[in-house]
Amino acid sequence: MILIDGDRLASLMIEHNIGVSTIRTVELKRIDSDYFDD
Repeated sequence: MILIDGDRLASLMIEHNIGVSTIRTVELKRIDSDYFDD
């Protein structure tokens, strides 16, 4: 048995999607440098 603190428990819950729900997602974009190659 391994004892964990609240921060570790919360981190594991988020990592494994247990007892949590997604409220918002953020889409990140970057410039595709191949698009601009001549």
